[in-house]
Amino acid sequence: MSKNVINTERLTLRPVLTGDTDEIHRYAGDKSIDMMLFLPNDTLEQTAEFVRNAVLQWADEKPSVMEFVMLYDGRIIGGIGLEAVDEVTYEIGWVLSKDYRNKGFTTEAGKALLEYAFDVLSADKVIAHCDIRNKASENVMKKLGMTLKDNSGTRLYEKTGVTSGELMYCIDRKKKQKTESVSYTHLRAHETPE
Repeated sequence: MSKNVINTERLTLRPVLTGDTDEIHRYAGDKSIDMMLFLPNDTLEQTAEFVRNAVLQWADEKPSVMEFVMLYDGRIIGGIGLEAVDEVTYEIGWVLSKDYRNKGFTTEAGKALLEYAFDVLSADKVIAHCDIRNKASENVMKKLGMTLKDNSGTRLYEKTGVTSGELMYCIDRKKKQKTESVSYTHLRAHETPE
């Protein structure tokens, strides 16, 4: 992986680094997050484990999971990532601090990461899933040009025992929307941005 820092008009997306734990835990530990399969984290140690795993993934020559943080004005405001489903398909997912929602940040980051998936990773298709009740995430998927492929899925939240419906959206290389003002730079997982 030669290009793994993405700059957009307002954001920098960079790999999760050792030392990000406290800032990530501000949103990952938010108890109001109730429609994400693996969040909220109950303890700082759970977030630290996520950070350790993310840094280890980035150390691989070809990571199967690529976790980025979203930086706005130098602060981590959320996370966004890609996970390889197979050789040509990736799944995108995101979480944003409640203080920064409804400002277009997730859509901006999502467009940049789709561009990254298609142009840098040579993906043919990118999918995304969300809880059927999560209209905010569904709206982001639509703004990214993704189309609904399946509305019959279910998801079980192990922490609460709640079962809900799940949506799957998809976009392929032919339908991707070109994103302007995106640039990539190389950053090793152990480096810190300037």
